[in-house]
Amino acid sequence: MSSNADRLRQLFVDLERLDFAAVTRHCSEDCVYEDVPYDAATVVGREAIRAKLAMGLETLERLPTTIHELLEQGDTIMVERTEVWHHPSGERATLRVAAVFKFRDGLIALWRDYWDAPTLLRQQPATWLPEIPR
Repeated sequence: MSSNADRLRQLFVDLERLDFAAVTRHCSEDCVYEDVPYDAATVVGREAIRAKLAMGLETLERLPTTIHELLEQGDTIMVERTEVWHHPSGERATLRVAAVFKFRDGLIALWRDYWDAPTLLRQQPATWLPEIPR
């Protein structure tokens, strides 16, 4: 396993713990994070990534993540994973995500997640980001 793959696996450990500051330490200062369903939600930089993660995930109790596939070629890694969003109210949301990560000098320079918004949104409690139509 390469150091890039090791770093990526640790990113998911940190994300599962909801430690957003630790997650961003795996990213370059100018890292681009895209959620493909929402182009307008693209952010650049560690602080913007931390804030974005906190906005969507900080109310969760935990976020167990299972990596199903991890394919690496050069400085690019593709991952298929399942996240299970555990809300304090007891609700759960399960989301399959495909992602592309590009590394530069051992840090993530591009993080692009592909997922189906309706699949996620219909599983969320009404209190989670209520301004987003379900």
